[in-house]
Amino acid sequence: MNNLNSHLQTKYFTSKRKHNQISVDELIMNRQKKVRVQTQKVNLALIKHLHEFKSEKIIIKEIDSMFCHTFAEYLINEKKLKISSATTYLQKLHAVLQEAVYLNYIPSNPMPPIARLLPKHIKIERACLTVEEIQKMEKTECRHELTKLAFLFSCYTGLRLSDIETLKWENIQKHNSFYMLIKIQVKTNNEVRIPLSKQAIDIIKYIKESNLHKGDIIFPLHSRTTIYSDLRKWAKDAKINKHITFHVSRISFVTISISAGINLYVISKFCGHKDIKTTQIYARMIDKTYIVAIKDFENIFKRDEKGDKKWERYNSSQ
Repeated sequence: MNNLNSHLQTKYFTSKRKHNQISVDELIMNRQKKVRVQTQKVNLALIKHLHEFKSEKIIIKEIDSMFCHTFAEYLINEKKLKISSATTYLQKLHAVLQEAVYLNYIPSNPMPPIARLLPKHIKIERACLTVEEIQKMEKTECRHELTKLAFLFSCYTGLRLSDIETLKWENIQKHNSFYMLIKIQVKTNNEVRIPLSKQAIDIIKYIKESNLHKGDIIFPLHSRTTIYSDLRKWAKDAKINKHITFHVSRISFVTISISAGINLYVISKFCGHKDIKTTQIYARMIDKTYIVAIKDFENIFKRDEKGDKKWERYNSSQ
């Protein structure tokens, strides 16, 4: 990746072409200095996919709606990427095209809404953990302890990964007899105020006592690639057969809070949701869980081989 990055910088930054000859590669590389390291890696992977999709140079002004459709199909059908991965690459391409609009290289963004570019019959189910599953993960070792602590802390607070990564000691404040987490969210730039539970406080104290923090940063985590690798292995070791991403911790916080009877409005404030409708999505997830549970309950009372119900036999014998 580093070699590709260097090669592209040398090749494209030194060139001076007319606007109608600006390539996708060049615009992507121009964005590299303005984005995080993890985003830089995704951008380089996008360049690689684009090169494999179309071997010749891709000029920005030549990209149209059909190009976007066929590239999306290529990612799904040829590269066999998951919907989530294909979505990420399409989002990055959309950002590049949007910048081209801003720079007046093209009059408008030719990319259709990403939802229209992806197969409609594939639906991503949101996973969430039960209290019992979280307890199982607590008892199971993780390759990197900070990954485990950060994930569990999110289960107890609902913080996004971006906010866990930037959480500082100054964000933890004591008010009378309880601790409060006060932070400006990275994604929304809105402030959240979360009273910390005993479980969350125990994690903070353990990090402090074990000297796992790094200066002001409470959770000096590894790269996101390492984090997601840790989570997959950790969940497997804990015998949890679910697709675990870091966002699952946030979803689990919401669903468990709803199950505990906490008001939806309060939960939405804890999570920094701009609209309570976002929180209600998780409430509907719980409704589905209840339906699955009652189906399991029904299976206990299966009909016998003759098709008679036990209660019918019992009543007839009275």
